[in-house]
Amino acid sequence: MNPAPHTAAANLRLADLLARTAQKDRAAFRALYQETSSRLFGVLIRILHDRDEAADILQEVYITIWRRAISFDRDKGKALTWMAVITRNAGIDALRRHKPNHVSDECCAELVDGAPSAFDVVKSKNAAHAVSQHLENLSPKMREAIRLYYLEELAMAEVAAIMQTPLNTTKSWIRRGLQQLQSSLSGQQLLDFV
Repeated sequence: MNPAPHTAAANLRLADLLARTAQKDRAAFRALYQETSSRLFGVLIRILHDRDEAADILQEVYITIWRRAISFDRDKGKALTWMAVITRNAGIDALRRHKPNHVSDECCAELVDGAPSAFDVVKSKNAAHAVSQHLENLSPKMREAIRLYYLEELAMAEVAAIMQTPLNTTKSWIRRGLQQLQSSLSGQQLLDFV
């Protein structure tokens, strides 16, 4: 696989290949696989720490991409980001399948309901809404980097790879974005969100 250049043209090419894949164009799907498989394989290896399992899950990922390509909306994000989220979720699902569940019935009977109160739920939603509004004031690149790093919980190197930017640039976007968020949220008390 030839690494895709870090350009808007490369992003457009992947989006076009994904759109053609949605129309069940096998040649486009083959090209999409050739251009993205090594990156997505790298994401799976970082999650699973097992090359053989990562290779198996990668095949499942591309089956999912083939089936769900119609749902990709280029206006909502980059094709590689969309595929990386599918890959990450498949890797996490594979990890969960391997974790044994050794919880006995006696243990479950002793569990205390830790569900948040209605007040906590409303407060949390209001805080999330306020932060979301302030996120909209950031540049699109800062907003995307923060979303991938904090909400999608990707590693900094993964965010840089998905955004096709140097690692230090990605770190800088996140740091400056957080500083802007902190500045715009300063002066607001916790009770401002309820």
